[in-house]
Amino acid sequence: MVGTAIESPIRVRLQGRIVGIDVARGLAMLGMVIAHYVWAGDDTGPAAAVARAMGGRAMPLFMLLGGVGVTLLTRRSAHPDRGLVIRAAILFLIGLLLDETTDRIAIVLEFYGLLFLVAPVLRRLASWALLTLAAVVTAVGAWTGQVAYWPPNPTNFDTVVDGLPAIRSLLIDGYYPFFPVFAFFAIGLVLGRLDLRDRRVAAVLAGVGAGVGLVSLLAANVLTARIGIDRVANRSTEAFDWARLVDVSGHSAMPAWVVSAAGTSVAVLGLSLLVAPRIPDLVRPIAVLGSVALSFYVFQVLTTLVIPSPAETGLAREWLTVAVLYAGFTLAAILWKRWFRSGPLEALLRVGSTTRARR
Repeated sequence: MVGTAIESPIRVRLQGRIVGIDVARGLAMLGMVIAHYVWAGDDTGPAAAVARAMGGRAMPLFMLLGGVGVTLLTRRSAHPDRGLVIRAAILFLIGLLLDETTDRIAIVLEFYGLLFLVAPVLRRLASWALLTLAAVVTAVGAWTGQVAYWPPNPTNFDTVVDGLPAIRSLLIDGYYPFFPVFAFFAIGLVLGRLDLRDRRVAAVLAGVGAGVGLVSLLAANVLTARIGIDRVANRSTEAFDWARLVDVSGHSAMPAWVVSAAGTSVAVLGLSLLVAPRIPDLVRPIAVLGSVALSFYVFQVLTTLVIPSPAETGLAREWLTVAVLYAGFTLAAILWKRWFRSGPLEALLRVGSTTRARR
């Protein structure tokens, strides 16, 4: 009886949502916590291998799901363009405020806000045009990622006041610049147009995404070994190097990383869509957390001020920190959704996004 009393309102508050998307968001948030708290360094073994494999994978998934969410939002909103612009402004402002509170975390929300700002135009483009634009942005990012990206320049209130530095940061040399991060968002916009409740669609996404992600990752690693490039050392150069195009390391901004990260992101989405209907009780806590992803992101960033990353303290302790934090946030999300429809910050995003009446 107690379990039913706790779960029933949660089930009600998840009705109407594609739970698999929320599961994928919850997994993206897990990847983010791992990125913030686990540092493999020179360690070896399975734990270190997992940490390295997940490096640079959470943000692409986060961006891809943002594109999916935009497409779904515009289908049910009475004023989609106004809602997108309002959300862009809110996300951008929250990002700037977070930047003022911490210098330990590279904040993604300003760049997320930029993508929402241009979404009213993007959502009107055909799927082939979006994918073509994604390829062009990836190609441009292969150049800007070498000659102007490292070290990244921050986007904060000072750069916004100056104007040009903020634009440059958002487009070219910030932590998550438009070139090439837009590619993940564009792919998400296209995927959102599919029938994501169809198991066949989910299976195709899982299979194709996994194939593209793994094949590109393996091919890039083989080519990198044969070429013999030092990926980390070359990242600080200001000259274009063709060999670096196969750099698949996290956040390299190179095409190999974009393709492999896009593939794994699509695979995670597809697998989440497949698994969620089959084992709903098992994945529901992750879905509940994913349904309040913005609130989770902000609170997790603020948590780093209180619980700093235990870098160089051993992988065991770092993974334990991840497990405790993720479980704690999941429990908090479940308790919140027990009483409220939206997360505390998600409620802000609903401003100006009045949904159409449904039969």
